[in-house]
Amino acid sequence: MGVVFPNETIARRWDGALQARLRRAPLEAFLKRRSLPVAPSGAAQNCDNLIRAAVFIVEAGLSAYCRYHGEILNLRQRVLLGRVACIVSRALAGQILQLESWRIVALVSIARLLSPSIGLNAAALESACAARQFEKQTLRPAASLDLRLSACAREALNDDESVSEAAAIIALQLDAAATSDRLLTYGS
Repeated sequence: MGVVFPNETIARRWDGALQARLRRAPLEAFLKRRSLPVAPSGAAQNCDNLIRAAVFIVEAGLSAYCRYHGEILNLRQRVLLGRVACIVSRALAGQILQLESWRIVALVSIARLLSPSIGLNAAALESACAARQFEKQTLRPAASLDLRLSACAREALNDDESVSEAAAIIALQLDAAATSDRLLTYGS
């Protein structure tokens, strides 16, 4: 009986595949715990799984807000929802060391979140605007709620309470956007 060792090229590829699998494991476990489908192996696997997780987290906050305030979002709230989806997408992508895919995840997530209320074409336009605006603002200091939301999104892969905390932060921000919009309307 003999032991066969792979050549160096194959060993590096196997090690790289193992490392990638270990990075993806918390994301896949997050989806499975919530009975969300895990994307099949392939080029889009990471993005598809990240999109599902981001939409789940942001929808939790949107549901928490809509439970008390109704389901119609004003323009300011839709813009905020886009920014929130960008924050969550970037945090999740960074957590599995796929930071370069955050933009794709954000674009698709925002379109999925907004399309039921404003239609797919308008949602795609708002999605592109939100991602572009978010990229411009990343050089500025972030608000404390944005930092906390980002931390909650990263922690959500391993901690179920972080999803609830992220949802509460999102609902709070949506409520603040609605309140400031009402104040602007009444002040005019």
